[in-house]
Amino acid sequence: MSNFGVIGVGLCSQLQGNQAVELLGQLTIEREARLEQLQKLAKMAGLDELIYLATCNRVEFYFTTVNPISVTEIRNRILDFFFNNNSDISFTPNDFYAKSGLDAVDHLYSVASAIESLVIGEAQILGQVKDAFFYASENGLAGNRLSGIFQHAFRVGKKVRTETEMGCRAVSMVSLVTSRIEEVIDTEGSVPVALVGAGEMTHKLAKFLKGKSINDILFVNRTVVKAERLVEQYGGRAVSLEQFQTGSDPVRVICTATASATPIFTDEIAARLLINTEKLLFVDLAVPCDVNIENVVENRLEIVNIATLKKISEQNRRQRFRDVDKARNIISAEVDRYHYRMIEEELRPVFNLSFQQAKDYAGKGLDRLFDRRLSHLADNDRAEIARMVNKLVSYTTFLPAKALANRMSTQVGDDTRAATMPETSRQTADLMALRKGA
Repeated sequence: MSNFGVIGVGLCSQLQGNQAVELLGQLTIEREARLEQLQKLAKMAGLDELIYLATCNRVEFYFTTVNPISVTEIRNRILDFFFNNNSDISFTPNDFYAKSGLDAVDHLYSVASAIESLVIGEAQILGQVKDAFFYASENGLAGNRLSGIFQHAFRVGKKVRTETEMGCRAVSMVSLVTSRIEEVIDTEGSVPVALVGAGEMTHKLAKFLKGKSINDILFVNRTVVKAERLVEQYGGRAVSLEQFQTGSDPVRVICTATASATPIFTDEIAARLLINTEKLLFVDLAVPCDVNIENVVENRLEIVNIATLKKISEQNRRQRFRDVDKARNIISAEVDRYHYRMIEEELRPVFNLSFQQAKDYAGKGLDRLFDRRLSHLADNDRAEIARMVNKLVSYTTFLPAKALANRMSTQVGDDTRAATMPETSRQTADLMALRKGA
């Protein structure tokens, strides 16, 4: 049986602020190079299956491997892959979480259920997990093992959303951003806003601004054609990123969420932009960050980024403990169910062999009985007796399997979950050896 695990880093882990954002940026793979990089990573780290999940506040690598490699060794191989040629970012191996076995299953279910999100209960994460899974499946990175685990995670995420009020009360990332922009609008009235990028967040912010009767919207993109398409949909103006960086267009708020590998707003560019405006608010939702400004001009320049939003979301997290507790109970029960099913799958070959042997033995006994003592029975009577005997053999063979699976799964406490899967495999091997010896 292959081992399942996850290596990751996120703003909801032990890391704080900009350090986590820097690590997220280093682990983020640009879409154009994603498939090639993941194929190289899987080969270098000795992984059989690999799913890469990257969101605004987490980067994770879900994997399976049949090789006897510890999860910490896999973590070190992943870090070597991403950080060998970059010594500027400070970190320790403990800055990354590394989980295996049922601990990894529990983590995936928690992520899919949005209780590990920057904004607890937000709806986007389940879709992002599904997208990561489908990308890996379509490109040959994920096979049957990860497919089974992730399909169950989707059902758990939906169940948590259905059976708790997390979805009803959820505060989205968009609402955290728009609340700060709304403060500016309420104080200063209609202000010019620039939206940099053409992704999902840009569309959501454009809809918000239109709802607030903000018509002076500047859509900015490296490719002007993409910006012009947004203008056709929402109104406003389109400009290239290169032109916008000259500072010729006065704006009060800049929301940026691009896939750029390097910052697109620096001290020099900020100084140009401040020439035509008294104050400037940057909302940086990109990973890696689009904004890298060291000389922040007091009272004139404000930067809100993912780390800032994390602090704001903590209050939301505290208010929702009851929902989270209920969700964790659901997840715990689903992890136990998954564990029981995995044990059953491992035990099945043992009891299939036992069933076949018992069936053959019963068949030979029936043949002798029909030939010697029950030769007078009609064919349909013989067939009915054979059917009942086979049913009895099946029941008596597999009933112990279910009882044993239940016993093995309930013996495991929360603190030993990570070691359960290898132990289960060892116990199954012992049973197979006994069966062969019999």
